[in-house]
Amino acid sequence: MRVLVAHSFYRLPGGEDRYVGQQVRLLERRHDVSLLGPRNTELRTGLATASGMAYSRAALRRVEEELARFDPDIVHLHNAYPALGPAVHLAAERRGVPLVMTVHNFRLRCPNGYMFTEGAPCRRCESGMYAHAVVHRCFPSRAQAAGYAAALWVHRFVLRLHDKVRTFITPSGFVAARLLEWGVPPDRVEVVRNFTEVRGEPGSAGSYLMYLGRLSGEKGVDVLLRAARAAGDPPLKIVGDGPVQAPLEGLARDLGLERTRFVGRVEADAVPALLRDARALVLPSVWDENAPIAALEAMALGRPLVVARTGGLPELVGSGEGFGCEPGDVDDLAATLRSVLDDDDACVRAGRRAWERAAAEFTPDRHLERLEDVYSKVAASVPN
Repeated sequence: MRVLVAHSFYRLPGGEDRYVGQQVRLLERRHDVSLLGPRNTELRTGLATASGMAYSRAALRRVEEELARFDPDIVHLHNAYPALGPAVHLAAERRGVPLVMTVHNFRLRCPNGYMFTEGAPCRRCESGMYAHAVVHRCFPSRAQAAGYAAALWVHRFVLRLHDKVRTFITPSGFVAARLLEWGVPPDRVEVVRNFTEVRGEPGSAGSYLMYLGRLSGEKGVDVLLRAARAAGDPPLKIVGDGPVQAPLEGLARDLGLERTRFVGRVEADAVPALLRDARALVLPSVWDENAPIAALEAMALGRPLVVARTGGLPELVGSGEGFGCEPGDVDDLAATLRSVLDDDDACVRAGRRAWERAAAEFTPDRHLERLEDVYSKVAASVPN
């Protein structure tokens, strides 16, 4: 099968960018693959980019030329914004090539993609009243908010891009359920879990707690720091960087956390060694997290999870692969951390369950099989 993967690479690279690269290499094992991957860093900021995100003849022409050159059987879209805008949807429809799209966030209904603003979960824009994104602090600037709000309104109500996607792929059951709430028919939604390499066998309980991910408000790292203080200042490594790193470092100092270390961003090949020695990976999100790759990487190394019960996170610990707590609840998280720190046997048991599940559900081979299932169903639905 010939598969064109399309993805606008972010200005600040993260897990989604890395996942797309890994998926392309995985598909290349058995298929002819081309990557259409413009980089948002190449775009100028300002009105031209905002208007091009809503509709761009140049972007549409570029995608049409790639479709004509590569002649794919399937187009698989990840992030469209801002470099691609509606170009992939429109070009695929014109050429009659079926389009599938992985839903990594909530941008189908939310301009900033998080459904989180001003420190709390938010669903104000869901019905289409995207002016909320300008009124509230959803973006660094009102100009950027206005650009995304206008583009999303055009894409949803004028171009109706959602109708041009044959199948939506979601990495979690939670996001699949949200799509059904939004009126997407069940036969156009498929859950395909993210993947990671499963390495070795799970070992003994590790020596420190660990957070791995972007340092931004919706991730709840401030909650983790306060919980660490209440739990007696256990060893804690914060791995990653982001816009709130400096305030978080200041908070750690103010709380007197002497055993918390901010490691910063590390290369992907350095992550397994950090996780292997961790007692648990803590994901204290206060937004509806989808299905973070970091969680799967920890599970694949036999590390248990401590997660907030929000979004798709509870799905990862539903069979004893870790421990849950209420999002934003410092006391509940602190109590959970204390229980993790005090019980080696419980950590080892949860880590073993996490590893077994990763080996059964989150391997590259399993991911490739599920993608091929989706592609085959979509291809079979195309009229001859």
